[in-house]
Amino acid sequence: MDPRRLKILYVFAGLLLTSSAAAQQSQPADGGLTLQPYADPAFGFELQVPAGWQYDRSRFQQFKDSIGLLRGIGPGDRQALQILVFRSFPMRPFEDWLVDFGKALSELVLAERIDWETWRLPPRAGAIFSYTSRLGGGATQSHCLCLPFDPNTVWVLIYQRAARGTADCAQVRAEFGQIINTLHVLYDPAQAEQLAPAFERGTELLQRLRDQADQVQLDDAEYYYELLLDHKPVGFMTRRIWRDEYVFSSPEANRRFAKDGVRMQERSWRFGDDGTARYSHLDAFSSFDLRSEVVEYQQVHIPAPDVPDAQPLIKTDQVIREDEVLVSSFTTSLDKGLPNPRKPIEVGPVYLDLAWVRLLPGLLLSGNDEPRAFAIYNTETRSLVQHLITPQGEKKLPEGGESAYVFAVREGFMRDPAYYYTDRRGNLLRLEAGDLIVRRLSAADVERRYGPRRDAAKKRYHRLWSP
Repeated sequence: MDPRRLKILYVFAGLLLTSSAAAQQSQPADGGLTLQPYADPAFGFELQVPAGWQYDRSRFQQFKDSIGLLRGIGPGDRQALQILVFRSFPMRPFEDWLVDFGKALSELVLAERIDWETWRLPPRAGAIFSYTSRLGGGATQSHCLCLPFDPNTVWVLIYQRAARGTADCAQVRAEFGQIINTLHVLYDPAQAEQLAPAFERGTELLQRLRDQADQVQLDDAEYYYELLLDHKPVGFMTRRIWRDEYVFSSPEANRRFAKDGVRMQERSWRFGDDGTARYSHLDAFSSFDLRSEVVEYQQVHIPAPDVPDAQPLIKTDQVIREDEVLVSSFTTSLDKGLPNPRKPIEVGPVYLDLAWVRLLPGLLLSGNDEPRAFAIYNTETRSLVQHLITPQGEKKLPEGGESAYVFAVREGFMRDPAYYYTDRRGNLLRLEAGDLIVRRLSAADVERRYGPRRDAAKKRYHRLWSP
């Protein structure tokens, strides 16, 4: 790394955390931190973080175009950390990214001096920045690790603690080192580089799809599926995909603006042993020209019957994309006011809409068995992740009898792929994703097994919910 470039980063910034009540944390005898495991398979890493802290894992957006994965506050609000990820497809070289990041951060905080050092997690090399921020009579010592995970991802951890002297500063640095030395990345950067041909094949498929999207055959049927977790039935899901017109203009508008495209709906119910119920629905529309996308993903947690005064928790993620710009908003029923709008995401040339992601197996049935990769919007992480799909050929369903076409699918850097079994038109027959199994059932079987529990949960929801 060119030292002259790093001089730009010498005026670095602290990312301030929102204070909150903190749980008591136990300390080991040597005065270091007591740690607990934290893993994020979607972004392919695991490490240990301080135990007993209060954490927010809500996929917040803290700085610029970052994705906030984790933020925590320690006892007495004297310690704090954040884990952020910056990703784009493609991304600037890491040194250039550091220059831009440093320029932006240098405007946020006053620091007498910023020191830097290289830090390695072979085969990766990153940088650590250390600085002291002063506000009034107090001082905060901060350390920040920036590490390129792969050509599309930079991972950042910031650790801060109030410090009153040399001994305190040394302790903060030791605690920071204790955390980052547990970092383990679950994949090699060469693995991400090897995805380049798959992304090229994905781009080729997108080009053909833009020319032929309105010719894709959709059967407009609603399919029913049972959900099993660790081989135990826990609920059901429905899916329907059809041609539709989406009207973007309001009824009061002088001109009507609408597009034809693909509409996809999924509904699911999961039931807990304690009487709780979780309902989710995913609605996605993509225009046939692949320039416009609208998505709404809502999750509703309905409390158990023996908690009569509890309110349902509702989480809603809404997405609008036009050409290369995607804007999402995330709200919950606990929000007292509308949250700040999330910054737009540039989707890049390999982005595929969610409605078309569900149709991918059908688009690949007549092709070769080479993998194809895309960038997609993930409703759980509320960010772009990679989607790699590889045809596995024709096999019998595990239950025996019917033959199916199998596809291995990876999102992000999960350790193990999920396996999709489809019929000759690409419609889902079975999904295996770790402990989760989704298998097709008849509508009558689903209604018989889960209808009463669903209806009881709906009644409880309508009785409890008071917006």
